[in-house]
Amino acid sequence: MRKHEVVAFGRTAEILAYTPRQILKLFKADLPEDLIEAEYRIGKEVHALGVPCPEPSEILAYGERRGIVYDRLDGITMFRSIYQQPLTLEDKARKFATLHLDLHRRSAKNLPEQKERLADHIEQAPLLTRTEKEAILKHLASLPGGSKLCHGDYHPDNILLGRQAEWVIDWMTGTQGNPAGDVARTYLLLKLGRLPEETPQDVKQWISRIRIQLLDTYLRKYMDGSEVSMEDVNDWLLPYAAARLCEWIPEEEKRDLLKIIRAKLRTQ
Repeated sequence: MRKHEVVAFGRTAEILAYTPRQILKLFKADLPEDLIEAEYRIGKEVHALGVPCPEPSEILAYGERRGIVYDRLDGITMFRSIYQQPLTLEDKARKFATLHLDLHRRSAKNLPEQKERLADHIEQAPLLTRTEKEAILKHLASLPGGSKLCHGDYHPDNILLGRQAEWVIDWMTGTQGNPAGDVARTYLLLKLGRLPEETPQDVKQWISRIRIQLLDTYLRKYMDGSEVSMEDVNDWLLPYAAARLCEWIPEEEKRDLLKIIRAKLRTQ
């Protein structure tokens, strides 16, 4: 089998240079096949909606692993762009909000249901008691649903910036639902997201400051352009924090999520 250059890494996959016009998103061997197939279907649907995103063309076997072939895009992630040019942070944060608003103006009735996916993840969440799960699920059921396009993992490393275009990538978690929930997910990622333990402390501190500044501008710009309020977003933090406990995240982040969850449960 021909070896292809690895050009990027993620928590669930590596990105390989597959052909001059294609990349291969090669998933880790222990990732369930149904998740790979779901990402392919969602990617096809989202691309058909006219969203600026790479189109998947096939699922294939690569050695003992499976991957999805995508169109190759030339650009760098929004977060790397901010790292290289810190003075562009405000402009990039406003662009980050504008792109999210554009997604949320689209209907996506052929995608999985946001609340159903959250409920499934909450049921599987470790560290929560049965009583806590039932209270969170009851709260989730009380929230308004929707059929708008939601990314489910919207953060600056999932925005690719080219010279004349921007793309939203990584649609494995795409759903139809309520935009306020999608914003709540982004809030948690920027507020609590942790870097790998080997990251130098000074870099961690710098990135933490950047995230907070970006989050503040993003929220203001997003809410100026939508009917979503911070109160709406706060209503969705409980189920999204609980669902995130299922993910491959550092223990420190899980402890922070549990603090949010239990503080909110006390006020229910």
